[in-house]
Amino acid sequence: MTLLEISNLKKSFDNNEVLKGIDLKVNKGDVVSILGPSGSGKTTLLRCINFLEKPDGGHLSFEGKEYDLSKISKSDISSIRKDTGFVFQGYNLFANKNVLENVTLGLTSARHVPKKQADEKALEVLKKVGMDGYKDYYPSQLSGGQQQRVAIARALATDPGIIYFDEPTSALDPELTSEVLEVMRELASEGMTMIVVTHEMGFAKEVSSHVVFMADGRVIEEGNSKEFFDDPKEERTREFLRLTEH
Repeated sequence: MTLLEISNLKKSFDNNEVLKGIDLKVNKGDVVSILGPSGSGKTTLLRCINFLEKPDGGHLSFEGKEYDLSKISKSDISSIRKDTGFVFQGYNLFANKNVLENVTLGLTSARHVPKKQADEKALEVLKKVGMDGYKDYYPSQLSGGQQQRVAIARALATDPGIIYFDEPTSALDPELTSEVLEVMRELASEGMTMIVVTHEMGFAKEVSSHVVFMADGRVIEEGNSKEFFDDPKEERTREFLRLTEH
């Protein structure tokens, strides 16, 4: 079942056309890894899909509803966001709130969930990411990997239909990267739909159902993970994979 589909998505900053008509289709349960060199538009694509940046044009279909991205309303954006989660490269936790409060905030403030119910949900998702024992800690008391796992718990707390990950391990040391990727592997095995902008080739190869390679604001090649890595069709893709092997 198609959960998300975008067509001809465009985005420019001043005179710089960053996304030059992107098409993407995501089925329920897919884990889509978006690869590409720096400056290819990967993060901008993710931010446009979740309206952290305003797209200039294109169409989006989400959970069966159609939207014109050039004139989408604030209420439609709010409705779409309620069924999505976003995990940032830099965690984006509130320094003045403890782990439990960071996870419950979106439930109590945006969705008006009663505090007791929000706390129960937060402890459930913190346990899922192995952070339930840290509920009273503040972000400054946690490692980068622990902060990112809290950020994933925060995204899970609202029971989203899809979670977007923007380079979730790029700020982490290798040993901390593995603990975050393990949580993501577990989510994938449970059927969570995810779009992951990443440089982690091992994750993309092992966990992704689908891989998209971007360069210069375009999708150069896409396909299922095995075909993409074993038999890339485009020279630009082959060159990228050669460079990432070293």
